[in-house]
Amino acid sequence: MQIPDIPIDEARRLAALHATQLLGSPPEDAFDRITRMAARLLHVPIALVSLVDQDVQWFKSRCGLDATETARDISFCGHAILDHVPLVVPDAQLDARFADNPLVTGPTQVRFYAGVPLYSIEHQPIGTLCVLDHVPRYLSEEELDMLRDLARMLEGLIHHRQLASAAQSLRAQVHAGAADPALLEAAGRVEFLLNHDALTGLANRQALARAIEQNLAAWRAQGTQALVAALNLDKFKRVNEQLGHHAGDNALVAITHSLQGLLGPGDLLARAGNDEFVLLLPGLGDDSAARDRLRQLLQAVQRELPAPGGALPLSLPLTCSIGYAIFPEDGADGDALLNSADMASRRAKEFGGGQIQRFSEALRRAAERKLALESQLRHAIGNGELYLQYQPKIELKTGTVAGLEVLVRWRHPEHGLVSPEEFIPVAEESGQIVAIGEWVLRSASVQARRWIEQGMPRVPVAVNLSARQFLHTDIVATVEGVMRETQLPPGLLELELTESMSIDDPARSAALLGRLRALGVTLSIDDFGTGYSSLSYLKRLPVHKLKIDISFVQDICQSSESLAMVNAIIAMAHSLRLGVIAEGVEHREQMESLRASGCDQIQGFYFSRPLDAEACAAYVRRHGGPAPGLAHD
Repeated sequence: MQIPDIPIDEARRLAALHATQLLGSPPEDAFDRITRMAARLLHVPIALVSLVDQDVQWFKSRCGLDATETARDISFCGHAILDHVPLVVPDAQLDARFADNPLVTGPTQVRFYAGVPLYSIEHQPIGTLCVLDHVPRYLSEEELDMLRDLARMLEGLIHHRQLASAAQSLRAQVHAGAADPALLEAAGRVEFLLNHDALTGLANRQALARAIEQNLAAWRAQGTQALVAALNLDKFKRVNEQLGHHAGDNALVAITHSLQGLLGPGDLLARAGNDEFVLLLPGLGDDSAARDRLRQLLQAVQRELPAPGGALPLSLPLTCSIGYAIFPEDGADGDALLNSADMASRRAKEFGGGQIQRFSEALRRAAERKLALESQLRHAIGNGELYLQYQPKIELKTGTVAGLEVLVRWRHPEHGLVSPEEFIPVAEESGQIVAIGEWVLRSASVQARRWIEQGMPRVPVAVNLSARQFLHTDIVATVEGVMRETQLPPGLLELELTESMSIDDPARSAALLGRLRALGVTLSIDDFGTGYSSLSYLKRLPVHKLKIDISFVQDICQSSESLAMVNAIIAMAHSLRLGVIAEGVEHREQMESLRASGCDQIQGFYFSRPLDAEACAAYVRRHGGPAPGLAHD
């Protein structure tokens, strides 16, 4: 292990670090929001704001890690602050500096690291914004730019704190020294700039938080309620991308004017981020009245932004999501109220945007459960808590088993069975889906090989790929390695990826699918019918099958539109010589309708629920095999 060198100007660096007054300070949502964003955008399980002190690295903010500090000698960040460019370690086990590092060999199991240096206002390197993963990986240039941008946001936050402290000190000295009016005006101007947004002129989040704190005592004494609302613009990134940042800035200014027109005496509107506003509405505590007032604000934001188009004029709709919390029921201080409003705002966004959501203890418990599951999921594989089930796919022409879809399940030691609808999104957001996906692929391949050795009729197993597995790892090498290890015949492995995943980067998707097909595996597009794929696009993808989205299958007997969509998908697929599978078949009427439409295979409770390996083997033996391939393969 290589211990990081000490910078030449270490004394000045340490002085600058301590001048930030960050070391040992309590958690702050402004910092935590950035680490959460880093983890989410880069699909990693761990993101940290690490400050490198004399003997330790201390984490001002951490997402996905329980430890608050480590020794500086074993820190990756100690190396990262030695250079002015990001430090990226694709695989720590292959890097001589870190291969025997306790963070790599021990329980933390760091395999990937990327850190961007953070600089003090004196431009001294004080630490890093870094992301870590338990599996090797690479960052694209775009992803590295994201990490740099987030690091600059952190620096701005750190510099703001330092400047605000300096401005307060300057103003106090000016008053104490009875300085001339020009100097006093200059000090006041600096203080204003530090507490207001330059684009809109609104107070910033820190100023609003101070306003809350300054009023708490009076509210308590008078029994006054107050509402704090986080107003988050929906899909505002799309405005900047399609119309340009100038149009985005104009929209923000127009929204500011619209919201200000609805404010009353004592109300305060602040801009908290690129696409977020925060409101303080003292005296508003009745929930019905609060919702009426917030609906007015919601409507004030909604607008259509003209967009350049062809023959027909186009526009981009702009809406917002609002989360709110009421003092004192939902928070006893500024940080608690702002955090509660933020949490409710994120929940409103999850409902699709354009919604109003109040904070509740149930919401907090759900967030705490999500964080707990994220932490516990990291140990689920090692503790043997994950297991597989298999759901048969039936060939409609013969009634025989044509394949098996592999489904991962989690038996939690405390909570019992955790629904995949709950833990899979957690795995995807935290980046753990890669490790879980590789475990599923390997375990399913081992089981399929074992069935061959037991003389079971040969049927392919279908494994779902996550977007991160497919686009952000060397999926071809992974699949090839698993097939080599398990000696599974290529024709017995099928990989499924969603339609939306494949259209995110069509050229790269087509190239990857071509390489996977060259290995001999079968390829399917899952959840087909909701991603608006064109016929020309489908022709570019070297896939074998389409799986009709379950929503159309469930409504096929009640909705003529769903039946028409199913017929169109089947006809289109067959014209491209692709097989068609329908999942979610629960009733005989659905099966007969699909049969009449020419569907090739079906899957669902009508024939079988997901089965464990032993029951699945018995089912396959009863229902014959090997099943014939799809008619259009």
